[in-house]
Amino acid sequence: MIDTALGLFGLERHKERGQKDARARGLHVPAVAPHILFGAIVVALLVFGMLMIYSASSISGLMSKENGFDPAYYLVRQIAFSVAGLVFAGLLMAIDYHRWFGRPLIGMWAGVVGLLLLVFTPVAGQDINGASRWIALGPFTLQPSEFTKVMELLVGSYFLYNYFELRSLDQTTARRLLLLGVGVPLALVVLQPDKGTTGVIVMALIFMAYLAGLPGRSIAKIVAVFAVLALVYSLKDEYSRARVMTMINPFKDEYGSGYQLLQGFYALGSGGVTGVGLGMSRQKYNYLPMAHNDFIFAVVGEELGLVGTVALVLAFVALLWAGLKIAENAPDLPGKLVAAGGTAMLVIQMLLNVSGVVGVFPLSGKPIPFVSYGGSSVVTSLMLAGLVLSVALRSDYSSSEHEARRANLRIAPEEPEGIEGSTAGRATPRSARLAGERMSYAPRSDLRVVQGGKDRSTEREDERTRRRSRPRP
Repeated sequence: MIDTALGLFGLERHKERGQKDARARGLHVPAVAPHILFGAIVVALLVFGMLMIYSASSISGLMSKENGFDPAYYLVRQIAFSVAGLVFAGLLMAIDYHRWFGRPLIGMWAGVVGLLLLVFTPVAGQDINGASRWIALGPFTLQPSEFTKVMELLVGSYFLYNYFELRSLDQTTARRLLLLGVGVPLALVVLQPDKGTTGVIVMALIFMAYLAGLPGRSIAKIVAVFAVLALVYSLKDEYSRARVMTMINPFKDEYGSGYQLLQGFYALGSGGVTGVGLGMSRQKYNYLPMAHNDFIFAVVGEELGLVGTVALVLAFVALLWAGLKIAENAPDLPGKLVAAGGTAMLVIQMLLNVSGVVGVFPLSGKPIPFVSYGGSSVVTSLMLAGLVLSVALRSDYSSSEHEARRANLRIAPEEPEGIEGSTAGRATPRSARLAGERMSYAPRSDLRVVQGGKDRSTEREDERTRRRSRPRP
């Protein structure tokens, strides 16, 4: 699987070059570097997601006339979206992330804001479940709020870099840029409404601000204000209130608002520890709505059991570790923020989905990155991964603190000066060591007896005098 990831993400050549350079410098090269592990996990999740999408959606596709009675309908589309996402990820990975800062970032911001505004037009906007989040493009739909995550990641990194490290922004300019660059796109996402994407972006930006140097007290105030605003906004309209009440008591309307959540519970419960078997889900027979999208975690639990769900979560934990290690080794603050923020967005979105499916948080409608069905989601998730790997390819992993200490180590001389036959610093058989102990040391010309010393002849003469002075019996 690691070799597959290296090939798809083009990391094999970088790995060989980095290992060759490190060995030439006498440094230890780890078996799996963080960027190699990161790419391998992304590819593994992508393949696993396609497998589960086919399992969860095959019945829906087979029974749908619109889908041509094709059980592989959703799988084929997901493969196409994934190929497009891999192309974008490869481009982002190959281009130095510094090149996106400045004028290219302004163009990206304008393009995303234009798409977000286009959502509200009657020509392009597509209203689904009371939310205007999609743009209809023939047989496909585009969700601009997903691409907002990539733009906000770069804008936030560039802003924090200029404010905290370069200190090139005064308070007035900083507020204006923050409001325009970050606030305006977020406001358009909130108005759709898309609270899930808003939460992912805001939490990632807060994490990035903390890494950039924002004091903990300020972070706590921002988190408190955001939590209050999110609660107020969630209770403002009837649709959002229904989601909160469904989380609290899904059995109150078990055939209405609580139906999907309860069916997810049944899927998770029937899976037990090891699951009913891959492809053997019963809830996918049109009992569980959106089984291949929002609730694919429930299908994983039913078919693969507790073992499968825990393994999926642990894969994202490993992804988080690898992403943070990439951020730790980043060459500068912008790279650190891009790697940490991009990884945080992927993990936070997974947590939102899983916590909603298990009923400990209101349903957000956010899919699991790389695993759930969704064109915009898988493309933007791969784009975020490409940005993280762009930072990784421009980092020097051999210059970590551990390797710096190893580089400073020196081997002591095999034989200390002035001593013959010493075995210090080299492996020596016991017989040779014993022979060495019997060898005499070379005389030291710099040794001398200082005044006050007494030779042996004087000691013997004093002893004879004492004996003669003793009275005889």
